[in-house]
Amino acid sequence: MKHILLLTAALASLPLMAGDALDAYRKEVKPFLEEKKLDAYGKMRHLLINRFQSQLEGSFYNNVPELREPARREVEEMAAAETRRLQAIAAGKASAVPVPVRKKGEYPRIDGAKLVQNVVWPDGKTEERPVYLFGFGAFRGMWSDLDFLGELGINYIQAEVGPSHVYPEENRYDDRREREFRTLTGKAEKYGILMDLLISPHYLPQWFFDKNPDAKVHLGGFLRVGLNRPATQELMRKCYGKFLPLLASQPALWSVSVTNEPVAFLWHKDVDTSRLWQEYLTEKYRTIDGLNRKWGTEYADFKAVKPVLAPPRVPFAFDPRLYDWTDFNAARLAGWIGSLGKMTRECLPGKPQGTKMIQRNFKQYDLMQGVDVYYFTRNGELNGFDGGTRPGADSFLHQMVARSLLLGARKAPLINSEHHLLRDRNVDPVPAGFVRAAFFTDALTGLNGSVAWNWDWDGSNRNSLFIGLFRYRPRATEEYVRTGLDLMRLAPDVAAISGVEPEVGILYSRANLLWNQESIETLNRTFAAVSAAGLQPVVIPDQVLASGELAERFPELKVLILPDVRYLPDEAYAGLEVFMQQGFHDNRGVLAVGGLPELTPYGKKRDTAIFDDTAVSVERLAIADAEAGKVARQLEKFAVKPAVTLTAADGKPALNVFFRSAVRDGRRIVAAVNLSDEPTAELQWRDASGKPGAMTDAASLTPEGVKTNFRLAPWQVVLGELN
Repeated sequence: MKHILLLTAALASLPLMAGDALDAYRKEVKPFLEEKKLDAYGKMRHLLINRFQSQLEGSFYNNVPELREPARREVEEMAAAETRRLQAIAAGKASAVPVPVRKKGEYPRIDGAKLVQNVVWPDGKTEERPVYLFGFGAFRGMWSDLDFLGELGINYIQAEVGPSHVYPEENRYDDRREREFRTLTGKAEKYGILMDLLISPHYLPQWFFDKNPDAKVHLGGFLRVGLNRPATQELMRKCYGKFLPLLASQPALWSVSVTNEPVAFLWHKDVDTSRLWQEYLTEKYRTIDGLNRKWGTEYADFKAVKPVLAPPRVPFAFDPRLYDWTDFNAARLAGWIGSLGKMTRECLPGKPQGTKMIQRNFKQYDLMQGVDVYYFTRNGELNGFDGGTRPGADSFLHQMVARSLLLGARKAPLINSEHHLLRDRNVDPVPAGFVRAAFFTDALTGLNGSVAWNWDWDGSNRNSLFIGLFRYRPRATEEYVRTGLDLMRLAPDVAAISGVEPEVGILYSRANLLWNQESIETLNRTFAAVSAAGLQPVVIPDQVLASGELAERFPELKVLILPDVRYLPDEAYAGLEVFMQQGFHDNRGVLAVGGLPELTPYGKKRDTAIFDDTAVSVERLAIADAEAGKVARQLEKFAVKPAVTLTAADGKPALNVFFRSAVRDGRRIVAAVNLSDEPTAELQWRDASGKPGAMTDAASLTPEGVKTNFRLAPWQVVLGELN
């Protein structure tokens, strides 16, 4: 009742709207408001229509006039769509759609790669089920608008703190951030919103560098400090040790992101680099003879092995030390993040944490930046990252591969706490439905939490980073919040699909990508081919093979695909041999697409006779044959076949359509997303025998009857039970 009164008061204070579509909407919504019968979707749309109409009537769009007309049109389209839905409900042709909310006073618990907790339905019923977190970040625009965002129905936000906020002067603690956070978390608790705290060590006070000039090092990206300097570590302990315990009692604070987009690849001014490099080599090789045998060199001692003080030119010439350098740099950065995580855990016990990493895992230059998924995911309980999809099938594919690599490294909830669904400083049109398609696809492939970038604006700066983000776009905001509500409503089905245990793994080798850059395309094409067959592949780092964790991590794995993996570390190759030898008796094996792992990371040849041994199961494909049909036929030899496929009604492949299925409580659940701005051909779901099936779309707010043949509109999402 309290929330209804707040909503009614908020709506009453907003201005009236103009235009035929808005007049019709105002007339239709009036009795729903008076009788307090708007469902969560209706409340959300009503708030957005009024908010954006108010902005259109004011000066909000003065510095970006290009966005005024699209916003006006989108408000009218939203009003017209909601008018039709309310009319259908009033006529008894549709129903209000209930959405559960997280039970206040509880935190989600981590269940493998899912988040689970009690939810409360509008009728008061409580049940435990998967939950999805969604909301906005991260600055004062979101802070000041949190009441509005809470009424929309979001349940997750992010805010950040760095040393310069806490100790702007060496010996003066500034409690302003503390007071601001207490206000923010108090508002969040009121609406049942959880907060992710971003630890931001890139915000450093000038007094620190004046006192410690040798710590001023631009490592690339946001990090501009010597990570291993004693003064740096002492600053972190001083600032966070003072500030974080003061937040420990705030109920809204749930999770922590340790660092923002950490990379380290410009090392020439870091005074610790040479010492740490020598220590790494000494620990790894013990003797200089051991190093020389691996590298094919003749160094007299470890001191003669100079560090790589600047990234080589791309493409790299083969240099055996670069593999060890990438490993050293990644271990060093992950070790520093681990120390921050330990400190955070001591100050905020019980708060799950992850690292907000960016995708730097595939290109040569990226591999030199210290971002190793396997190392990073050893820290904390969440798989944190930062990224987003752009319109176009290639972008969807790249993001799926990156998410899959995270899940291949560790089975833990995926939290994108800087979810880039819109481009910064962009006034171009955003395709209707794209934000929804991207967000929903993310969830179907493992995403559990999203903090959309960004709910902020700048009315005076034409070149502001925030121009064109959600605060400017009615439709994109509606699509994002609506999808979050959908994910809460449909959570068990979405979690069942994203949680299918993979039968197909695709090997990721840093060494191979370092020296065989063409294999990126093979990896992507192979992933796309498996996905297009309706299977859920997982990208597995070679460290999982080396650790012996493969069978335990992926109990249903039947096939490991090597996407032109020519270079592989010895430890990973040993794990591969174990998988191949054990798999013969269980109808498991290897599908090699392109070359075999005949080389070590240092360019040494190895014996690959096991691939010709009749006591192991190996299939081979040329790189040119890495397409859906041919890969699917090879997988069938290992008894891997999708239970359900989605094809054009004439039997041809469904182009630019993502689809998945799962069984939950004896029901076959299917989902599909059109990944393009063109409508699809007529489509059919078919079971393994080829028999067509029919479904009702539960993702729609006004579900239609069961259909065997159907089309998907541009960017459309469907999800439901298959009969």
